Amino acid sequence: MNGNTTEPTLNTHLAQLLRRMGLEAESEQRVRDASGRHHQVDVLIELDDDAIALEAEFAPARSVRDDASKRLQLSSLYWRGLPVTSAFTVVYPEAMRRIPESDAADALAHTHDLAFAQGTCADSVIAWRPSQTGSVRDLAETLHNFWVHTSQAVNIQDMVDMASRAIATAAETLARAPSLRQIEKDSDPSATCALIWLNALLFQEILAKDLLPEALTAPHTGRLLPRPQTHEGSADLLQQWDLILSINWYPIFDVARKTLAEISSPLDVQALGILKPCAKAMAENQAIRRHDVMGRIFHRLLESRKYLATNYTTIPAAVLLAGLAFDDHSPLWGAVKWDDAERLGKFLRIVDPACGSGTLLMAATQEILKRLRRTQQELDGSLKAVLENSLIGFDVVPGAVHLTATTLSMAETRQVLKGIPIYRMPHDVNNCIARLGSLDFLRKAPNYTNARSESLFPDPEQEAVRVTGTGEQLHDSEMSYECDLIISNPPYTRAGGPGGSDNTSWNPLFGSVLSSKDQERMNKALRKTLDGTPASLYAGLGSAFVTLADEHLKIGGRLAFVLPATVLTGSRWSPIRELLLDRYDIEWVIVSHDDRNRTARAGLPGRRYVAFSESTRIAETLIVATRRNDLEKANGWTRFVNLRRIPDEPIAAMGLVRALLTDRTDNDLQKDVECSVIDLAGVEWGEIIAVRQQMLDAGPWAHTTFIQSQLATTTLDFLHSQTFGSGQIPLTTLETICDLGPYHMQIKNPTQGLFDIVETDDPTSMGEPAVWHHSEKKMTTLKAAANAKLRRKRGKSRAEQDKMLEQASHLQIAAELGHAPQKLAAIYTEEPMLGVSSWVSLKMKNPRDGAEEVLCLWLNSTLGLLLRIIHANRPYLGRSRLPHELARTLRVIDVNRLTDPQLQMGKQIFADLADKPLAGFAKLTADPVRRALDHRITADLLALPDAATTVEQLAKMLAREPLLTTRH
Repeated sequence: MNGNTTEPTLNTHLAQLLRRMGLEAESEQRVRDASGRHHQVDVLIELDDDAIALEAEFAPARSVRDDASKRLQLSSLYWRGLPVTSAFTVVYPEAMRRIPESDAADALAHTHDLAFAQGTCADSVIAWRPSQTGSVRDLAETLHNFWVHTSQAVNIQDMVDMASRAIATAAETLARAPSLRQIEKDSDPSATCALIWLNALLFQEILAKDLLPEALTAPHTGRLLPRPQTHEGSADLLQQWDLILSINWYPIFDVARKTLAEISSPLDVQALGILKPCAKAMAENQAIRRHDVMGRIFHRLLESRKYLATNYTTIPAAVLLAGLAFDDHSPLWGAVKWDDAERLGKFLRIVDPACGSGTLLMAATQEILKRLRRTQQELDGSLKAVLENSLIGFDVVPGAVHLTATTLSMAETRQVLKGIPIYRMPHDVNNCIARLGSLDFLRKAPNYTNARSESLFPDPEQEAVRVTGTGEQLHDSEMSYECDLIISNPPYTRAGGPGGSDNTSWNPLFGSVLSSKDQERMNKALRKTLDGTPASLYAGLGSAFVTLADEHLKIGGRLAFVLPATVLTGSRWSPIRELLLDRYDIEWVIVSHDDRNRTARAGLPGRRYVAFSESTRIAETLIVATRRNDLEKANGWTRFVNLRRIPDEPIAAMGLVRALLTDRTDNDLQKDVECSVIDLAGVEWGEIIAVRQQMLDAGPWAHTTFIQSQLATTTLDFLHSQTFGSGQIPLTTLETICDLGPYHMQIKNPTQGLFDIVETDDPTSMGEPAVWHHSEKKMTTLKAAANAKLRRKRGKSRAEQDKMLEQASHLQIAAELGHAPQKLAAIYTEEPMLGVSSWVSLKMKNPRDGAEEVLCLWLNSTLGLLLRIIHANRPYLGRSRLPHELARTLRVIDVNRLTDPQLQMGKQIFADLADKPLAGFAKLTADPVRRALDHRITADLLALPDAATTVEQLAKMLAREPLLTTRH
């Protein structure tokens, strides 16, 4: 018999369920607006210093947002004296309307089809975010998460801009104070000082408002912490900070007090007059404690970022990475006693060895808070134990350590924390001893036994510093070998160029160390440390941090990293991929194909949305994996996630996490490779390729090359089977049939190079002909002419120069492609010559008439381009690189297995097309020359006429890919 459950009934049950999950929720409430009129609201929730209204309807609820917008004038509604600052629409499944009322509570508690969307008020209009689908618990955790809920019309970017302006203005005043030059040599000292003061003023405002009286120790019990007043001078503020320091909060207030005491009047008064109103305005917005606002500002100011390659993880990316790392399917988290504060503090270990401003540790804190709330226990003791013992961070930048301590302290401002295990690690050379920051924790590091330190901001000594509530402790820092989770976005700096040190120039891995001798000492120490490990100087420091994590994770522990996307394809990253395959269940590999580009403007660096970090244009990936017992074999699936769009807000990231984790059990997978769409409340966010991990090897992981799963799997099937259409196309590696020409640094390096190079297309100019730069405007045909001359460098061996010139060839392969504008992946020159920088010479090992022409045709065909792109490094969206190490293993048509008639046919095809201009790769399907090239290779050369249609379909798919159409 059908039931007749009503919306008010479900609203009552919803409020009851939310109360059980720790939220102050009431159903069917009346609220008043500024004019005194009352309005009926389905559910209201008290959260911190404001309230959230829930408007609920049965599906399809087509008008729920319009109804909510009309009924909820957020700018003027109050409940229990609190402003209603956010609204959520909740849509109950239509099927619930037909169940008996006696079963409604149970049905609501177990549904996973609840749809909800958040709205915030801006200019008296509610702006609605995309809908999400989940359970009541998912809704509760979205409401709980203080990274998501924002206050009034002031959003996080507004606060960042406001704080940045205040800091910049105050810094102009403080720049006249000579004493600040001793604060921190690698950043703007006046801006750093202004940031520290603003941070302290803001934290003081929050403490004065939130701190429980019982948290004050004698003789201060019962005294209220003072709030900074605009009219007060620095002497008053110093007294207030002395009072605070006598209780706790050393990492926030000690450096602020010291720097304030050193600044002479009236500079301090002028700067504080700018910063105090800003701190007050920020403190009044509850969102300040829900976002790493100060971290965003810090990374705009920190000039040492240029040298240390630090990347600030965006908040949505941190939510996404931490959400997947805390997957409840993992046995690791199921074994944790979340309701036992003593055990949590004693045994739970979550580490970020390059913590920056603490964004990832803060994201981990939010995931821990979710689990603490589920226990329905009092949070104070457990959260305090976690913050004091379980969340451990290391960094080499003093200001970053300061910000991390502050960020984590924001999570608990009602009681005193005795200390937070955040360490500043030495990263310099002192008394000829090189220190490598957190990499000193590697077992092979020369300084594996760590020393001590004394302070944050003076020039680093060769010790580690622990920040506590009442001061900095001399500390023998260590990194546990039983870590539950290591989560990090490490620096990526790497040695530049391919090959050995004789063939390349070096990037300044340790550019923050000013002395060239000290740089070499640190390079030497790092080389010694990484020798014999999977890490590589050429892959970069990111590979060293993965190795560090591997050494310190316990069996069953989880690794969650932000890494450059080259980890998936780079030849130098191959040992790291092998390490992950051998010792881990690789669960998630996530990349972004988002082609958006934020241009740089005043106070805001540029960003490309293929990155999960702010202020970078390098493509990145998120990797989550679980450490296996060494005796176990991988038997699960690796999920390669290709996002069409990267989440812009934490709430979208939370919804994406739920979508990825929902119904993800491996039992549902029947084949070795399966594809699915990421559907989030009717919006397609991307696609997933689930691959049985046993099928992966240390070669390039190409499943994240394309946003279209079908294009990736079809290309990989062809690559592995060599079957295409009704026949086969013989493939082999490029190094099997060709010798690659010299590295460009061997040719033109100022020190080791054998030649000087001059850019000229004048055939009468002195020197040996060469092809140098790749001009998309000038180079439009398969046949090309020299555009440079090589001139013998004096003082170099003529025999070595002659030997290098013997590597000259007619055929040149492009070392890098800008996919959209460039037309050619390979060119053929009338006379043999060397390729330099943009081009690499390919000399046939078994010269046969027509072989070079056929290979040139293949490399410029759709099939050749697909195999190249899927094999190459893709450091930026729209570009791909093929360094020598990858070029050698590139799969190409095996010209040695073609018959002489086939080679002659290929030579004729080349002659017919050689002088016809090609369009850019982005116009594959509209280019008649490229279409003719594809057709004649498959139909005439390979006698596979039925393959032409398939190639045309692949070309259409490829032409739609962001990596082919984006111009960056």
